[in-house]
Amino acid sequence: MDALMQVTAALSTFRMPLFFLVSGLLASSAIARLSFASLFWKRLALLVYLYALWCVIWWAWFLFVPRPFDPLTSPVGDLATALYLPWSGLWFLYALILYTVAAWVLRRVPRVAQLGIAFGVACLFATGIVTVGSSYTWRSVGTYFALFMTGVVCRQIVEAFARRVNVWWLVGTGAALAAGTAALPLLPLQGVFRVALCVVGASFGVSIAVMLARSPIARRAVGALGSRTLPIYVLNSLLLALAVAILPVELVPGSLAAVLLTALVVTTALIIRRAVGSFSGVFTLPSPIDRFAKRRLQVDRLGAGRGH
Repeated sequence: MDALMQVTAALSTFRMPLFFLVSGLLASSAIARLSFASLFWKRLALLVYLYALWCVIWWAWFLFVPRPFDPLTSPVGDLATALYLPWSGLWFLYALILYTVAAWVLRRVPRVAQLGIAFGVACLFATGIVTVGSSYTWRSVGTYFALFMTGVVCRQIVEAFARRVNVWWLVGTGAALAAGTAALPLLPLQGVFRVALCVVGASFGVSIAVMLARSPIARRAVGALGSRTLPIYVLNSLLLALAVAILPVELVPGSLAAVLLTALVVTTALIIRRAVGSFSGVFTLPSPIDRFAKRRLQVDRLGAGRGH
């Protein structure tokens, strides 16, 4: 189990940095061209709704299901604290809301200054100079802001890098990530170097994605899974807690139990998604709100057109 913990720690400079870099890339156009009202109804409304909905679901779930991991990161006893202490497992939604608002506020600032602010915030949180509560989630929120803003501000650079990716880029970024991960515990100012390593990890992730995209079979498989990740993200901790509570996991070696539980949780989340995903308001905005949002966007587009 210690080996798995080490692997998980090593992957922390790869998984979420890539996720937030891609999120920034996808949001960059909307942030640059939309009013805040349009941005809210196009992107933020869904994030706010999903965070509020699943905070309530998590709170209710853990009133009855024991939480065997990170007991201090979820304010089960006080749902209101989720407004300022993002829950473990849902913090990525909270982060995306804050990042999108911050990127919109900064959009008129010179790009170099935007990146400077983002990386400054990331280093302050990653080094522990700035902390919010005792939860690791705020440290993550602060640290990965740099990756989101890199996607927003440097979209053309990232796309140019992706076009140049070949097997040597894949090997080089992978080797740099491995070397940096091994050296990180020996370095001073680990938080600062950790932020830099997240950039390397995201570059490695982009290289992997580009290489996979060049294979039609891999592209379809990864694309199919990628379009279904939200249910996995919001359900995995709930299902894992339940599995640990009812299954005799202690009878299986730790590493094998982790692999089997991961497979079980992911499969169950995808089954739930297939069963209820078509109902509005579970993983999407409720239909009335969605229709209202589309009408508002249409009105805003017409107004913008008349203004020109």
